[in-house]
Amino acid sequence: MKIFITILFFFLLVGATAFWLYVLKTQETKSLDEKARREIGGHFIRLSKGTVHYELAGSDTGQTVILIHGVGSGHYAWDRNFDYLVHQGFRVLRYDLYGRGYSDRPQAVYDSSFFYEQLSELLYRLNLPPPYRLVSVSMGSSIALHYAGKNMHKVSHIALIDPASLGKGKVSWHIRLPLVSEVLMSLYWYPRAVQKQMAEFCNASTLKEYETKSRKQIQYEGYKRAILSTWRHTLQLNMTETMKELGKSPMKVLLIWGKCDRLVPPANSQHYQKAMPQATLVEIDSAGHLSNYERPDPCNAALSKFLKE
Repeated sequence: MKIFITILFFFLLVGATAFWLYVLKTQETKSLDEKARREIGGHFIRLSKGTVHYELAGSDTGQTVILIHGVGSGHYAWDRNFDYLVHQGFRVLRYDLYGRGYSDRPQAVYDSSFFYEQLSELLYRLNLPPPYRLVSVSMGSSIALHYAGKNMHKVSHIALIDPASLGKGKVSWHIRLPLVSEVLMSLYWYPRAVQKQMAEFCNASTLKEYETKSRKQIQYEGYKRAILSTWRHTLQLNMTETMKELGKSPMKVLLIWGKCDRLVPPANSQHYQKAMPQATLVEIDSAGHLSNYERPDPCNAALSKFLKE
């Protein structure tokens, strides 16, 4: 019996190992090397922590608008807003956060300081002068708030779209534990990553191109590691104290919320308005999370009016 149990355990171990190796082999099958960047196209710049994919357009004399996307997407989250803002006369920058889109996925702790340094260095290297108008969506709002809180003299406007900046400050055990979280990422979260993102829209059936773009960028090596680290160190942040400081400043604040946002309910806007009394709220009908992408027309109109104030 002992021999039988030993043999059974051995084969189970071999089978589990083979299955795990198969899963890893079929995920993140591409590398972000020079060849890949040539095929992807666009603009790339080498910063201290890695190469960053970005797009910058608009008049040199226009006010600088910076677009910051959320936790799981890339700068394509602004595809329906970027050109509009450029045509409104702004100098517009959008970029891929480290770990997603077509920016590098460095071995690092993906905390607010890490993303702050990326943005600060990018603005310096591109020689973009303040004052800045920050526009962010979802978790990107924590990055925007962090930057604005440290640079109140450089930021004149901040727009938060469906912001996710009220984390509970604690990380669930299954995300905190390295081996457990990595197994869950590969076997559960990663295979459903795009499906879960699409479920955040109010009417995802009309946004198939967003699904295609999302599936492309998660194929590159390092995405899973970067997302896990972001969940552990940035997604759980509660930015209330920073918002209160901004609430005492003359900074202009706009909140845009999809009325059908199930991921971050519109009722959360009350917390933001309490912390920043100068904030104006615009609610978007028939829009879920990422209302800027799902309903670009009303969102663009609200952004343009606000950014020109």
